[in-house]
Amino acid sequence: MSMLRRFLFPQMSEGERAEQLREIVRNLKRQIPLLYAVLLINLVGLHLATRGLGNPPGPFGIVLALVLGWRFFYWFFLQKPIGQIANIESELSRIAFFTALISAVFAVWVQVLLVEYEDQIFAVLLYSILMTLGAAFGLSSFSLVATLPVILVGLPVAGRLLFMDEPAFKGIGVSLFLALLLVIRLLYFHGKALTDLVEGRFAVDRERNRAIAAETAALLKASRDGLTGLANRETLVEAIEEGLVHASNEQPGSLLALFDLDFFKPANDAYGHAAGDAILAEIGQRMENEFGRDALIARMGGDEFAVFWPAGLGQTELAEVGSLICRLTADPVVWNGKSLKVTASCGLTEAGAQTTSVGEFLRQADSALYKVKTSGRGGWRLYNEELFEYDRRRKEIEGLLLTGRVLEEVEVHFQPIVDLEHGEIVAAEALARWNNPDLGAIVPGEFIRVAEQLGMIHELNDVLLRRALSEASKWPGTIGLSFNLSAAQLSRPDASTRLLTIVEQSGFSPERLQLKVTETAILSDMEEAREQMHALRGAGCQLALDDFGAGHASVGYLRDLSFDIVKFDGSLSAKITECPRARHVLRGLVHLCHSVGSRCVAEHIETMEQLAYVRAMSCDMVQGHLLGAATGTQGLVERLAGNAVSASPTGPTLQQIVNG
Repeated sequence: MSMLRRFLFPQMSEGERAEQLREIVRNLKRQIPLLYAVLLINLVGLHLATRGLGNPPGPFGIVLALVLGWRFFYWFFLQKPIGQIANIESELSRIAFFTALISAVFAVWVQVLLVEYEDQIFAVLLYSILMTLGAAFGLSSFSLVATLPVILVGLPVAGRLLFMDEPAFKGIGVSLFLALLLVIRLLYFHGKALTDLVEGRFAVDRERNRAIAAETAALLKASRDGLTGLANRETLVEAIEEGLVHASNEQPGSLLALFDLDFFKPANDAYGHAAGDAILAEIGQRMENEFGRDALIARMGGDEFAVFWPAGLGQTELAEVGSLICRLTADPVVWNGKSLKVTASCGLTEAGAQTTSVGEFLRQADSALYKVKTSGRGGWRLYNEELFEYDRRRKEIEGLLLTGRVLEEVEVHFQPIVDLEHGEIVAAEALARWNNPDLGAIVPGEFIRVAEQLGMIHELNDVLLRRALSEASKWPGTIGLSFNLSAAQLSRPDASTRLLTIVEQSGFSPERLQLKVTETAILSDMEEAREQMHALRGAGCQLALDDFGAGHASVGYLRDLSFDIVKFDGSLSAKITECPRARHVLRGLVHLCHSVGSRCVAEHIETMEQLAYVRAMSCDMVQGHLLGAATGTQGLVERLAGNAVSASPTGPTLQQIVNG
């Protein structure tokens, strides 16, 4: 049976084969009942033409009549819809069997009739050819089986005519033979057309499916991060737009956590991008495993991730989720036998009355994240009313900066820098002070960073430098001016030219000017910073490395760059009175600076005990509230005149303080 099926049914893909078989059955169900009716009518006609109405049919006629009658009854009344391919193959195999059986019986009977009823030869020919053609075209959808009546009945009849003595019969035989060959050819092309139709339909379906798959893949690629497989920023924003729920008395609001990886860059730089990619993929997988059932996990870009809970979390869970994110991130990532360690800083926000838009929702989480990073990293914070007020004030400051009012209202105060050897003020640091009628006192930590982000820091620093130089020109010639340069300012190609032009216009001697640069300023563009610093130093300005000890690479700068002065970060002197280790560190740094030819300044000196320690360490200069708070020009001039800590004439002199 399997060999018969391989012969009967097309050898193509499983799907195409199934579709073609179903198409054959659909067509045959409409044709076969009519086919059997035609065959029965022709069978009756053949009987009447040969035996007459009153004579019983012969054995062949009886067998044919019974088979045809049964098949007609089966297809007209009993045949049911066929679903499974195996059942379709079985039904088509039965059709092939009965077609072969009927054709064989009919072929023998016709040959018998041609011998017994020579006087009715034309009637026998007519009915036999009608039955052959009727069966062939009735089964044309099943082309291979449709050729059986032609081959078993029609061709033998044509051959019989070719061997008759009369030329007319020979001519009829030749014509019939050629016509039957044409029928066979037509059946072949009809079957091939059906096969091509199915294949074409499947080709169209395949192309459609390929197009759908390509579109799906493109949409997936557009909505997913290629490295981690997580949602990307655009997908997160769409999810927030569709699912943002504001908190109410009945339900919590949607919750968003933004976090980025601390110490990711050192690991990425040390072991390469493959290690960095492994860290990002592993962290993303951990978040997906922990929160993926209830939240959308997204990679925002770089080492920043987001977790969005549309339905929010209860207060207990909300209080725990920040710590959980930090713990999940802190577990080392094992890569190529190495244990890679990172931590996370995380900001959370719950959608509430203050969440007016998707952008505001994201900004609130980012604001909470920024607060964590500025307070030490490796922790989490929930956006609250305090941060909202902070952001509101920051926005107002931003508006004032954009109007340019800061340039009119900002003032310069000066804090003295005292030489420990002589107990005298040798310089003063210029400090920006902004007192706005609406917002009150705005400290530099509030407005300098905003000015940098708005691109106004260059204009602001130019104004501050001009005013500082103008005031410093009134001081004794032995007193220097210390002025801070921002990272954005120093990284510009024209920085040195611009600064020296302002100094020249003021008439202030460059030798009296100390320009302070931070590690951040140098890191922003090392080569450009080096070139600008070289030009400034060549013009006579002194260069000071500020906040030494607060960053990661300051010692390398002492080796690679030349600084006249090094100012220690205030954190280095904060604990020297109670911590021996802190004293050892500061003492070592003093010796380090002296060994490379730089003088050093200890900042944030608040007590006599701190002063005694830094003096014993041979630190060159000190600065802090003990030796004078920041004040306007008049206050500084009075201090310079009396060498006093305060404007009070009865206050202690600097020499008295320095000498204890």
